[in-house]
Amino acid sequence: MIVNNRTALAAAIGIACLAAPALAQAPSAEALKAATAVIDLQTPPDRSKAMLEGQLKELRSGAAIRAMLGNNPQFRMEAAKNQPSFNAAIGRMGAIQADALGPILREMQPATRQAMIDSYARAYTVAELNEIAAFYRSPTGTKLRATQGQANASANKVIQDRFGPRMQAAEKGIAPKLNAELKKLMPSAPAK
Repeated sequence: MIVNNRTALAAAIGIACLAAPALAQAPSAEALKAATAVIDLQTPPDRSKAMLEGQLKELRSGAAIRAMLGNNPQFRMEAAKNQPSFNAAIGRMGAIQADALGPILREMQPATRQAMIDSYARAYTVAELNEIAAFYRSPTGTKLRATQGQANASANKVIQDRFGPRMQAAEKGIAPKLNAELKKLMPSAPAK
């Protein structure tokens, strides 16, 4: 499943907040308002919704299925044939994923946003939240918000370029051992 790093982080923080014992009182209305301003500056709701819809469109295309099965030699062989029926099947599988996960991700988005607001309202004072919002509205904060995604993507590409080939080689190298273990675990399953 393709999930935005910020969404995954927000969900993890939200889950951690929900799982943590309720030691503090509920945040004040003023703290919630200030936290909402910060969250809205970090990830405006319209942009967040557009990002989710883009991710669902990519999921629907079959990209996650292709990524998940990309190291399977049989999958690669069939994909290399570029048969219309193969590509159509991948598209149908992606649509199945998007149809199943889309409603959950759409429901998760406002819940995650609210969990982040609650978390910030508990973690920071109103004055601190106002300072954070002021920073995000400043020229430097505006630049950070505008360029942070690109900077993160650039760093991720450097790491992928540096370690991706080694990871793929390592995965390819252990595939026979993993397949042998799977065969022991499930003797009636066909070998991959």
